[in-house]
Amino acid sequence: MKKVGILIFMAVLGFTSLTACSSDDSTAPVVEQEKNHLLGKWNATSTHMKIEMDGEILIDNLDEEEGSMYGRTHQYEFKADNIVEYYIYSPASGSNEAIERRGTTTYERKGNQLILKNYFPESYTILVSEENKLHLYSMFEVESEGSYIKSESIDKFERIK
Repeated sequence: MKKVGILIFMAVLGFTSLTACSSDDSTAPVVEQEKNHLLGKWNATSTHMKIEMDGEILIDNLDEEEGSMYGRTHQYEFKADNIVEYYIYSPASGSNEAIERRGTTTYERKGNQLILKNYFPESYTILVSEENKLHLYSMFEVESEGSYIKSESIDKFERIK
C-alpha cells in the first residue's frame, strides 16, 4: 500500500510539473524599443559657453550647472517626420535691434548627432536626451582677420509638451 501511495504521489507530481511548466516558445520575447525623447516641443532654459580667441579664454561657463538665456527665447519642436519648427528671439542690446525668427526645416539624427538642415545648417551633439531634459552641444572654429576663434556651447532645454 505504501508503494501505491508513493506511485500516486509521483504521478501527481509529474503531471503537475508538466502542466505548470508549459513552454511558450511560440511567442517572441518582448524587446522594449528605445523611446525617442527628442520628439516634442522644447524650450531652452540656459545656455553655457566657452569662447577662446588666439588661445585666450574670454568666456568659460561651459561646466557650470546654473546658467541664463540672457533674455533670449529659443524653442524647437521636433516631429516624427524629421521636420523641426523653431522660434528664436533675442532682445535689443546696445546698438543691436531685437531679432525674431521662426520657421520650419528638416533635421537628421544619427546616434547622438543631430543636424538641423537649411537652418544654418547647425550640427549638435546630444549630451542628454531624457523625458523632460535635452542638452545640445555645439562647437565651431573660425579664423577671421588673423585671429583664431573657437566657440563651444551647451544649450539646456526643458520639454514644453
